[in-house]
Amino acid sequence: MSHNTSGEWLAPVTPLHRVSFTEVVDTVDDVPELDHDSAEPTGEVDAQTIAIRALARRALSIREMERLLHDRGVSPDDVANEIARLESVGLLNDDDLALDLAERLQTRKGMGAGAIKSELFNRKIKTSAIDLALESLPGDQSDLCLTQARERLNRLGGLDREVQYRRLHSYLARRGFRGSDITAALREVLGSSRGEPSPETDNVISVSFRDAD
Repeated sequence: MSHNTSGEWLAPVTPLHRVSFTEVVDTVDDVPELDHDSAEPTGEVDAQTIAIRALARRALSIREMERLLHDRGVSPDDVANEIARLESVGLLNDDDLALDLAERLQTRKGMGAGAIKSELFNRKIKTSAIDLALESLPGDQSDLCLTQARERLNRLGGLDREVQYRRLHSYLARRGFRGSDITAALREVLGSSRGEPSPETDNVISVSFRDAD
């Protein structure tokens, strides 16, 4: 503090234009876009900034990161260097990403192995990582298929059996379950395979014939 001629103490004045960058930017998404046409150097620093901003939003596969950096104008050498750096520090790992996504798709969305494989492929995850994730899926696919069939059947009340069969089959196929698991699940929840009369119908017909005799 300083004092004036009257002896009173005066508080220091902080210039208003001196604002910390961290006070203005609350999240990485608030960082302004990089201008690759400016006079600033564009090598490794730009690649790192683009990569970290992207990973702050969601995890990416190696090929997704490669495409992002290429699309943002990063040179091939700098892309390779940044990918290697991110892998070395564990920020890019297709095996871990595939395992995490596969488990979440199964437990949260009830997807079967076929649909999960397609989702992981769309995320450009390497084949070996996808295979490992599918082998590591918790539980049994046939049991999961049966559970999904029972839950879905609860929404199809009031429909005749043939319509229930078609809709359940279509739903489970979209979920990515194998044909054999779907057939077994439908037989379990509907009482018999498609096209065959249900046990209750068999009994009614038999009684009718006996009464007629």
